[in-house]
This record gives sequence, C-alpha cells and structure tokens, in this order.
Amino acid sequence: MARALTSLRPAAKHEPRRRIRRPVESRWFEVFGLGVHVRVGGEGAPVVLVHGYGVSGTYMLPLAQSLAPSFSVFAPDLPGYGRSQPPRSPLGIPDLAAALAGWLDAAGLRCPAFVANSMGCQIVTELAVHLPERVGPMVLVGPTVDPQRRAARHQLLAGLRDAAREPRSLLSLAARDDAVFGVGALLTTARSALADRIEQRLPLIEQPTVVVRGEEDGFVGTEWAERATTLLPRGRLVVVPSEPHAVHYTRPDLVAGIVRKLLVEEGEQAGSQLVWRLPHRHVSALEADEPGAGQHSLPRRRDPRGKQPVVLAPDEQGPGLNRRELDAQVAVGCKQGPAEEAQRPNADRVADNRR
Repeated sequence: MARALTSLRPAAKHEPRRRIRRPVESRWFEVFGLGVHVRVGGEGAPVVLVHGYGVSGTYMLPLAQSLAPSFSVFAPDLPGYGRSQPPRSPLGIPDLAAALAGWLDAAGLRCPAFVANSMGCQIVTELAVHLPERVGPMVLVGPTVDPQRRAARHQLLAGLRDAAREPRSLLSLAARDDAVFGVGALLTTARSALADRIEQRLPLIEQPTVVVRGEEDGFVGTEWAERATTLLPRGRLVVVPSEPHAVHYTRPDLVAGIVRKLLVEEGEQAGSQLVWRLPHRHVSALEADEPGAGQHSLPRRRDPRGKQPVVLAPDEQGPGLNRRELDAQVAVGCKQGPAEEAQRPNADRVADNRR
C-alpha cells in the first residue's frame, strides 16, 4: 500500500539552478514498501517531472524552478535512483510505470500533467496507455528509443556524441547518479529500455502531447522525432536549435513556456471544444529567456486542414500569463476510467494490464 511519509528533509544545497525563484523542498513517500524521494515546490496545477536513464530527478531542478511560479511541481526519484530506496532487483519500464502510479496514489495526484525526458518518456507513455485517467497533457523531451538506433552499439555512439554537447554540470550529475545506481542496475535497465517498443504505444495515447527535440540531440534523430509526433493522435513537435538531448536542463524557461501554453490550450479546449492549437514549430534561438525576444521570428504550426506549415501573426502568440490568469484558464481534463466514479484506480492495474 502506498502512503505519504511525514518526514521532511531540505533539498541538497549543491543542486544547480539558474535563478532563485520559489523554494523546492524534499519530501518522502512510501511506495510498495520503498522510501521514494520527491522534490516539491510551487503552487497551482500539478506538473510531474520524470527523469531518464541512469539519472535522478536532480537534473529536473532548473525546470522545476522555472515552473514553480505557476504550478505545483513534483520531481520524483524513481525507486533505485537518486535518494530513493532501491528495490531488490532493478525495475524495467513496466515496473517503473507501476511505481510511478503508486507514487501518484501516495501523493494524492489524480491526473497531473507530465514532463519527461529520454527513458522517462517510455515510462510515462506506458502509464498513459494503461491508466489513461491518471495522466494529463504531456511534454516528451527527447523520447527514446529511436527505432533506428536501438542496437546497443548505436546507443553507445549516441551517448558519446551527446556527452560532447551537454554542459559539464549535467555530466557531473549523471556520473554521480550512475555511481549510486550501480553498473549492474544500469545494464538491466538498459536492456529493458532497448527492448521496449514505445512506437507501438504512441498511437494509443489520447492525451495532447508535445514532443521536444534539441537540434543537436545525439539520441533522437530528426526522422524519429517527426515519426513519433505523427504517431501521436494529438501530437505536436517543437525543435530547439543548437540544443542537446536534455533541453529541459539547458533551456528550462523555454520548456516551461511550452508547458504553460500546452496547459492553457488544453484548458481552453476543455471549456470551448475548440481545436487544440499549440504550434508545431521550430523555436527561435532568441525565444528562451528574454521577455519579448524572438518577436520577429514567427513560429510555425501545422494547418489542421493540411500538412503545410502556416505562419502565425504576431498577435496570435499572445502575452505572458501570471499564475492567477493561469488558474482561471487551466482546467485540464483527463479521460474517465469506466470505474472511476465508483473506485479510485490504483497502480496494480499497470502491472495487470500492461501485456
């Protein structure tokens, strides 16, 4: 049975952050008998940040800081990662999804939005297919595994390419987390991730989803990013120039802006049944952190009636929103499960229904 623990510990002082915003603190939950560490901050609609392979939620902190002024943000260390307790044996993709569902129960989160990176996208999409009523809109940053690069040798080469493009601070965090996780656990999890077929799940996902790809991503090629977006019934693609795999770490304010727009768009759709309108576009390199930057570089979106991109007029981009305005506009709805009125769904259904 999953339940929250009452103990509270301060977040590590050395965790990186770009700007001082709202504080992010550590909280502990019990999930299937394991202590799970989660960084929590902000106030507003809930957004859950799911880390990738071999790393903990620490590298989600810059994005958490960017989202905290507008949302309640949760960045869990999945079992065996970071400060969370390890299970008896390393968990594969389906069991990590079950653990994530168990933590949602413990935290009392019914249907939050999700931002995931790399292998975290595999975990979240597994959850979205088997417990769709527990998953809101999603932002998938560098979703793996690219089917054309599934062989272990391709992943090794991709890792070497991407490591040369990531900031040193992230490489340092990854090295520390890898040491905690252990070589044996890394190999076991890698086998599960490589065997997982995310491309078979994507057409089944009904949640509005944004795929974000760094132009210099060593793991996710252009062809796969476009194919993944096409497979998603309600998918959009955003390409960020000159950025590597962990775009959420190198450009947290930009990704936070994508999250805000996605949730506002979904809230508007839920209220008025209008067509979902998040732009399908390449992001101007000037658009990330400076208010008003990039106003002369117009984003593009897909024409819902065809395949050709169309240019948005400047007034269609809209002004920034404060938290009060977001609260009024974000009303994210999730798919109702058949028994949701009578009984709250639980994590056991992930394991029961996943295959």
